Amino acid sequence: MEKTIRLMRISLGIIFLWYGMLKFFPNISPAEGLATQTIDILLFGLIKHSVSIKLLALWEVVIGFGFIFGWYTRFIVALFIVHMACTFTPLFLLPELTFTHAPYAFTIVGQYIVKNLIFVLAGILIYQQEVACKRAQVV
Repeated sequence: MEKTIRLMRISLGIIFLWYGMLKFFPNISPAEGLATQTIDILLFGLIKHSVSIKLLALWEVVIGFGFIFGWYTRFIVALFIVHMACTFTPLFLLPELTFTHAPYAFTIVGQYIVKNLIFVLAGILIYQQEVACKRAQVV
């Protein structure tokens, strides 16, 4: 089981590293528009789109490297959970982009968001494994 969780952590890290790297280059990430629009709403337009997307890219890259190399797992999982919570906000803030018929028929954007449920589960399992390993070291 431990090897499976490690592979899950590395896989999730690769996804976050990849998605994050794309956001460093304008108009490459398919999530760029949705991300900047959501950040704009959440932060009341206080940060320019060009800055917010770079900060998001950096956040995702940090999560990616943290998961890939197993650095500061508890901290990385905390960053990850906050990120995941924010990814669900367009379902509430931008329903016209996420639903064809709310609350049951998603657009492709809505489906892109809801698939993050499996990421959340993976993050929880990674955290539980980290806690179990720490307890085993203490005993």
